[in-house]
Amino acid sequence: MVTTASLSRELLSIPTTILRGGTSKGVYLLESDMPEDRSLWGPFLIALFGARDATQINGLGGARPTTSKCCIVGPSSRSDADVDYTFAQVGIGEAKVYWDFNCGNLTPAVGVFAILAGLVEPKPGVTNVSVYQTNTRMILGIEIPTDDDGVPLTDGTGVSAGVTGTGAAALTNFSRTVGASLGGDLFPTGNRTDVISVPGIGDLTCTIVDLANMCVFYRAEEADLTGLEMQDRAAEVAAASHAVRKAAQGLLGVDPAKTVPWPVSVAPRRSYTMLNGELLDAQDYDFAVRFAGIQSMLDTLHEAFPGTASCCTAIAAVTSGTVVNELYGSGREQGAVSIGHPSGVLRIGAAVHEEDGRVVVDQATFDRTTRPIMRGESYVRRSDLDTIVAEIAKDEPTRAGVPSAVPALS
Repeated sequence: MVTTASLSRELLSIPTTILRGGTSKGVYLLESDMPEDRSLWGPFLIALFGARDATQINGLGGARPTTSKCCIVGPSSRSDADVDYTFAQVGIGEAKVYWDFNCGNLTPAVGVFAILAGLVEPKPGVTNVSVYQTNTRMILGIEIPTDDDGVPLTDGTGVSAGVTGTGAAALTNFSRTVGASLGGDLFPTGNRTDVISVPGIGDLTCTIVDLANMCVFYRAEEADLTGLEMQDRAAEVAAASHAVRKAAQGLLGVDPAKTVPWPVSVAPRRSYTMLNGELLDAQDYDFAVRFAGIQSMLDTLHEAFPGTASCCTAIAAVTSGTVVNELYGSGREQGAVSIGHPSGVLRIGAAVHEEDGRVVVDQATFDRTTRPIMRGESYVRRSDLDTIVAEIAKDEPTRAGVPSAVPALS
């Protein structure tokens, strides 16, 4: 009988859990099981996911941006958090790992994983998990529905547009994530709208908001788009979004190698046919968004909408003077913002108030269904890891960009 011990001559093993969170599926690993040298995390994940091949056939990756993701979780050394969580977007067809943003869809499943891994003591009814998100250096709150024994629930009436069926919905609170990308104010330029000069498009009015993951919002029609594009026009959306993102980076002085700010086109609500072939009526949502144009997504049009971007979008919607608020309506009551995307509708809880000329975020929440898929052991071939380590310089972002260990609060 072949045992794990006998395999260890050629293979490294790591305990692995796979969970779905919203419209993404991720590999969840304990930080204590990762290489002690954090500069090896990137090469290790490239080998684990089979990232160098676009099919990811030789690893755990699913060959799509929404399924080539990893969440690394461990107990927190901070007094204000239960766990630390590091997100990795693993390359597809490239030996790269992107560390400069968070995945909102997978964040609620971090709470589920924390309970399953014994990092958080569960409570009957609802278990609250406080998370320090290392990529953005922010505190997140997650509410996990649990049964009488504290076991995370999977059955329920919650719906995540783009996911078949219903399930138990976990609530994630992003209200404390202002400045997640640049560490400053909600509006990093100091303005609620800016005009940027975009090659191939011209002058374009945009709003840049830094919450959860910094986004730059632009009117679709100003970029010669409808704002209701689907996958067959992904290349057009990606090209415009690329140009908008680079222009916004120039305004902000952000390293062009980074993915932020994420470009999001916004458009007035109109009826359209979703990816599942069903018609979404214009009365069922507030405004439309489309998201594309960041390298780690392979420039594809997102089948739905990122969770972090959805919170950022909703806060822009309820804040007067932004290009998103123009579509949402400044006179509308704050609370639930309904965002139309290719797979359906996202509903986000959002509220702000003005204080001494600044916008204060009171609420930025969403719920997503989650489901554990498997627990077991995964393998990385030692020779593959050695090859990848030798090929990637230690100062490249894949190795050097891993968020540092979290300092304990004094």
